[in-house]
Amino acid sequence: MKRLIIVTGSSRGIGRSIALELNRIYDRESAFLLLARDLDSLESVKNQMVIDSEAKNQIHLVQIDFSAQYEMTDYFSILKNTFTSTQVEKFREVIAIYNHGTLEFGSVSLIAQENLRQKFETNLFSIWSFLSALNLFIPATLTPKQTHVNISSGYANEPVANWSGHCCARSARDMLFKCFALEQPGFKILNYEPGIVYTDMLKQACQFSTDYKEGYNNGKFTKPEDTARKLVEIIRANTFATGSKIKF
Repeated sequence: MKRLIIVTGSSRGIGRSIALELNRIYDRESAFLLLARDLDSLESVKNQMVIDSEAKNQIHLVQIDFSAQYEMTDYFSILKNTFTSTQVEKFREVIAIYNHGTLEFGSVSLIAQENLRQKFETNLFSIWSFLSALNLFIPATLTPKQTHVNISSGYANEPVANWSGHCCARSARDMLFKCFALEQPGFKILNYEPGIVYTDMLKQACQFSTDYKEGYNNGKFTKPEDTARKLVEIIRANTFATGSKIKF
């Protein structure tokens, strides 16, 4: 296999659609690593990908809870246990999509009373650790052609009352990838804002916002497959400035 494609949070929603779209476009000689908590849903995604690629891609699944306090070395072990050194040496391209995350509501004080560290473990620290592990596992000296995409949010740049947990974590994620772009100028690094997408997370938001609920019921928002298609088009065109942010 000449290409490694990684998608976190790929069992449903945006992550699932991104995995399926990448598999549709890169339907030959690609090795996929899909990570999420729900193994049954991951298996469903894999089955569809096998059909779409006519079994010409390799698809590896890892069931993982990103809220657990894994160290960078733990993520490195996952990669090492999934791919042999011979396989890694054959990769000519890496595409990694960092999609997993949760949505947190509540005032600044209320969020602080809950398990704040666990929330940031899921939405920031796990991504930081996994990105670092991947960078050590497949460094630029081995595979110079790499694309790393953070699935961002409009609230990464906009303060919203009772959304402090989400705003802070997403803002930090964006900055993490901007810094990484400066450290790895040969890579293509992107913060992608997918729009307001019909997902389980949006259903959760509708419980706290009448604006979201109205838009949801009126079909004003984006389908996961549409924003996934747009992202893959951006990756393939490869014309974006590294470290930049692009909105759907």
